[in-house]
Amino acid sequence: MSANGNFSEFAVAAGADLSTQQYKCVTVSGTIASTPGNSIGVLINKPKSGEAARVAFQGHMKAIVGAAVTAADELVVTTSGYLITNATSTSGIVGKALKSAASGALVEFVGNFAIARTSYSIGIV
Repeated sequence: MSANGNFSEFAVAAGADLSTQQYKCVTVSGTIASTPGNSIGVLINKPKSGEAARVAFQGHMKAIVGAAVTAADELVVTTSGYLITNATSTSGIVGKALKSAASGALVEFVGNFAIARTSYSIGIV
């Protein structure tokens, strides 16, 4: 697994002990995310409750996958803060895998959590 590339990050207060949750997706309240809609990015440090949780939200990142993914798969956030392959729709995509990874492993991906939504609508002009 290569190191993270260039990414944008910010910090939020950890809302729980996240010292064993590095590389999982988190929420703005500093807890583990369960959907693309409540995820703000990937935890890149190991904070305890109340400490600064560093969150990567855009760029070249790595995260833990909850199921096997293949290079070029579109990724979404699922329960327990894992990323999985998006097999059902165009909703909630947070990034694209750069390499393949087995379930429970780190995947290298490019992503942008700032624009992820749980659903999209197309307007007619």
